[in-house]
Amino acid sequence: MKKLSLGLALLVLATLVLVPRAHAIVAGQVDTFENGTTMGWAHGVPGYLLNIDTGGPAGAGDHYLQLRADGNGAGGRLTTFNLQQWLGNYIAQGITSLEIDLLNQGAVSLSIRFAFKSQNTQNAPGYLSSAMILPVGSGWQHFSIALTPANFTAVGGPVAFNTFFSTGIGDARIINSVGTSNLNGDFVIGQVGIDNIRAVPEPGAVVLVLGGLLSLGGGRRFRARA
Repeated sequence: MKKLSLGLALLVLATLVLVPRAHAIVAGQVDTFENGTTMGWAHGVPGYLLNIDTGGPAGAGDHYLQLRADGNGAGGRLTTFNLQQWLGNYIAQGITSLEIDLLNQGAVSLSIRFAFKSQNTQNAPGYLSSAMILPVGSGWQHFSIALTPANFTAVGGPVAFNTFFSTGIGDARIINSVGTSNLNGDFVIGQVGIDNIRAVPEPGAVVLVLGGLLSLGGGRRFRARA
């Protein structure tokens, strides 16, 4: 029974950590794309954002997201957005950083950033992360961006940083942008692989969840014995 309760607790914890929930950021969640979908990430042009079933950071059989841009019109920017599991209250969830694996598959150096808007419109204000530089031919690279004001630039006059990441997110993006003046991305001809987008919690957050689950299991065993 003890092993069963521990197993159940671990299963519930894994569900909380690994499965993104619509419209609610969860500390520890990670988009691995192993389910064959884009996991809520989107692009306005069909075929410009694809789930590739092999060749991710782990090699053969590792799914990843492939994003491309042709440098012109609707498909000109190396940009993907998410209006589902990457919205919500980052501060309350205790998220301390964002991690991602990236692969430059094109012929020009890329400057990939996380971008967050107050809403899903062209000129909405928000915050832009520091750049993750991908030289041509650099292979898969792992990046971590601490969720602090020092690593983000305000664009368009958004509310204060902590307020924004508590209540103000209406659009989460991954973009290629050399400068820090826009949240939509630059026009470029390029292609990038994306994998393992992770919301990293502060160390105590997962421990508290697991402790609560184990306590729940212990309480149930006590009642059963009584």
